Amino acid sequence: MEPLVFRSSIHWSSAVLLSVFSFFSVLMPTLGFIYEDLGFPEIIAAIVVMIIGVGMFWILLDTKYTFKGDYLHYCSGPIRGKIHMETIRAIEHQKGWYCKSFLKPSLDYNGVYIYYNKFDDIYLSPKDKSEFVNYLLTTNPKILIKDNKPE
Repeated sequence: MEPLVFRSSIHWSSAVLLSVFSFFSVLMPTLGFIYEDLGFPEIIAAIVVMIIGVGMFWILLDTKYTFKGDYLHYCSGPIRGKIHMETIRAIEHQKGWYCKSFLKPSLDYNGVYIYYNKFDDIYLSPKDKSEFVNYLLTTNPKILIKDNKPE
């Protein structure tokens, strides 16, 4: 069976912030390497800043959710994991800036909370939220919809 991939929707503010920060996190240390005589501590700091900048750009380019076998795989740059679909208990639609979930591999403020296992939750923001939720419901019809009002 072919994996089903849902890309994350991207809010314009997330795109701008991640793009600008990643650009300057790579540009400034590069200019420092070219025009300054850096010592060892400055070189280490510049490399760390560049790695952080590349990581932010990686998050922007590679945030997606994949259904493969019995698992929902999520990835947002270096943040990766999987959830067994039979452990998903409930889905709740969310819109707004406030996110009550600790794990948020998403780039938008309009998404879904997925509650799984006994106490775990994750916030995801697929581009096609209704198709994403419908697919989850077809694979596990026991999932409870806590709020059926996507806005």
